[in-house]
Amino acid sequence: MELLGVGAGEALVVFVITLIVVGPQRFPEIARQAGRYYRMARRYAAHVTADVRGAMSELEAEVEAQKDAIEAVGAEIGEGVAGAVEETRGELRALERSTRDAVGGAPSQSSSGGAPRAGRPAASVSPEALRSPRELPPDGGEGGAA
Repeated sequence: MELLGVGAGEALVVFVITLIVVGPQRFPEIARQAGRYYRMARRYAAHVTADVRGAMSELEAEVEAQKDAIEAVGAEIGEGVAGAVEETRGELRALERSTRDAVGGAPSQSSSGGAPRAGRPAASVSPEALRSPRELPPDGGEGGAA
C-alpha cells in the first residue's frame, strides 16, 4: 500500500532513521503524532476522491443529457431533410410527366429537317414546349388548360 508515493519499505526506513535520531524516549510520542497525521491524510484523500467522483458523475450526467438533446435534434433534422427530398422528388416526377406530355403530345421533325430516324415518328417541338421549369405556369400545365 502506498500513501503519497511512500511504500512500505520506504516507511520502514523512515521509521528506523526517526528512532535513531529522536531516541527511544520521545519516539512513542512522535509515532502517535505521525499516526494522527497519517489518518488525517487518508481522510483527506478519501474526501477528495469522493468529491472528484461526485463531480465526474455530474459531468457525465450533463454530457449524457446534451448527447440526447443533440441526437433528438439530429433525428428531427433528418426527418425534415427526408421530407424535403421526397417533396422534391415528387415535384421532379410531376415536372417529368408534364414535360413528357408536352413533348410527346406534339408531332416533331428531325433537327436536320430530313426524314425521321428509324423506329421513331417525326415530331415537331413548339418553342412553348421548350420552356424552362421556371417559365412553366404554377399548375404545371400548358397555359390555362386544365
